[in-house]
Amino acid sequence: MDDITFARLTSHLTKVLGLDLTAYKQQQMRRRVGTFLGKHNIANADELIRRLEADKDLLQALRDMLTINVTEFFRDGAQWELLEKQVMPHLLANKSSLKIWSAGCSRGQEPISLAITLDRLGALRGSRILGTDFDHASLAKARAGGPYASFEMGGITPDDRGRYFNEGPQGFTAKPNVLASSRFAELNLLRDRFDTGFDLIACRNVMIYFEGQVKTDLVRRFQQSLRPGGVLFIGATEALLGADLEGFDRMGGNFYRRNTEAMRLSA
Repeated sequence: MDDITFARLTSHLTKVLGLDLTAYKQQQMRRRVGTFLGKHNIANADELIRRLEADKDLLQALRDMLTINVTEFFRDGAQWELLEKQVMPHLLANKSSLKIWSAGCSRGQEPISLAITLDRLGALRGSRILGTDFDHASLAKARAGGPYASFEMGGITPDDRGRYFNEGPQGFTAKPNVLASSRFAELNLLRDRFDTGFDLIACRNVMIYFEGQVKTDLVRRFQQSLRPGGVLFIGATEALLGADLEGFDRMGGNFYRRNTEAMRLSA
């Protein structure tokens, strides 16, 4: 697909999906669109546009494919250990509960991991976890707390499976007390308004898909959504550098604290 055709397609998709593909790394988006064309036996961009206008299910399938849905429980375990042993205790030093946002929560593994971590610290009751995503199917699974197949339960110990999940014919579903502190909502990170006053924002392995200035603008909005002293938790392969770091103190690991007074984490 040549540049002119791809630009025309992305302009059309912005109108019908509300998803600005120019904000994403272009090679990744081209690959995803190409894969979608092949999967649905669509010859070219013109045919795709025609079929999208007549087929709402196809439109939703494309929307879901273009959003990022890779996640797992307690992904990058060393970072979650830092969160449980150092970051959350620091945030809980002068309060008994936290307001947390899982931005790009996908199928719910991250909000559930956050709830389990809070429960281990005796802080789940009263805490609020917001999980947002752009993918309808993923949000439906997140709201229901599953079910998750056995292969999706990596990162959950056998003891925690029994403590926090019910096992059924379709897999494992989070128990009601795990989900009670969470709510889920559809949200476009590049367009929609953000809530404020968060103690912790987890946006992990999402910003790696965005172009430079888009990422910088998003980081700035996250900073404004954190309370003073609140923490941004990003992916293991991500880092805040240069302008992105402005207004944050690097705590260690993949944690960045809003404000100027840094808390250093031990390795």
